[in-house]
Amino acid sequence: MGEKMDEFKKGLNVEAARSSVPEMSTYEEPYYRSGPTFLSMFPRYFLILLVLAVHLLFYFMEGDAYDAEGKTGGLVFFLNLLDFLADTGSIGFFGILILLTWINRFVNFSTSGSLYTVSLLLISVTPGLFVLEDIFTGDGLVADLIGTQDSGFLPDWSKSFYLIFGLGYTGVMFLLTVMYQRAFTYVITDKQVYLKKEFLKFVDANSHAISLTKIENLKVERSLIGRMLGYGSLHVITASGMGLRQESMSIGGGATTEVTDAATNQSSNFLVRMLRFMFIVVRLQRTRTTVDLDPEDCFYGIRNPMDVYALVNELRTRPGAPEDGEISSGENSQDSADNSEI
Repeated sequence: MGEKMDEFKKGLNVEAARSSVPEMSTYEEPYYRSGPTFLSMFPRYFLILLVLAVHLLFYFMEGDAYDAEGKTGGLVFFLNLLDFLADTGSIGFFGILILLTWINRFVNFSTSGSLYTVSLLLISVTPGLFVLEDIFTGDGLVADLIGTQDSGFLPDWSKSFYLIFGLGYTGVMFLLTVMYQRAFTYVITDKQVYLKKEFLKFVDANSHAISLTKIENLKVERSLIGRMLGYGSLHVITASGMGLRQESMSIGGGATTEVTDAATNQSSNFLVRMLRFMFIVVRLQRTRTTVDLDPEDCFYGIRNPMDVYALVNELRTRPGAPEDGEISSGENSQDSADNSEI
């Protein structure tokens, strides 16, 4: 038995590994079991802190909470800017959250999935729902015209709601993120590697079993934050394209023609052409093939990824290891629910 195989075998709870992946056959011998570390979700926690910070900004600084009269300096300028933003009320809150949503979506980080995007949109419009309800059911002109003055059911918006909703929303996001981190289980046996997901049980659960004979390449990826916090990701790449994805970057095929046509089309006036040109430029994308950073398609955020890399290599190249075609199950996927992003 190889050095890494001995090392991992000694520290493994075999029964826990088998119970976490019931589809593992009795003829397989597990060597490794883990999941993403808590710190691997750092970008998600950072986004949650940003959302809480925006709520606290409007809670503490809206109105006359800050007085900088007679004070100067860079810090004072920054505080004046925050005070100005807070004084814009629900409109400013909506603008800041929408900007945060757009930036988070644009940078294509691990937090750029649809679930976080929808969550940020919901959070951004929350104060506005109270304002709209007051416009249509309060003492305003609109409510008077349509006769709905007394039909409201929401209380008047108060700045204390920024604190209440901030703690509530971020608490739910934090809880879901912890559950998401703990939803993944990675197991390596002498024949296959398993990547299993059980998020909210029946809501989103799936399992991939990849034969060691089908693995064409392994790649370890460690971001700067990952190096600082002690984790990284191991990508298992197969001939079928498992472990790879198409990533949108900037300019797509045929986009140059679209831009040229939009800018030179003589059937519309100059202003319309410029607006079309700007709209198309914003949508421009190109794609490239890169490793898949989805936690259900790689060993995401695990500790000591280089050691796990060495373990898989030992299992693949050990004397008597199965060769391609000897395991009929090969690479398979058992999806029990639709995949989702968080």
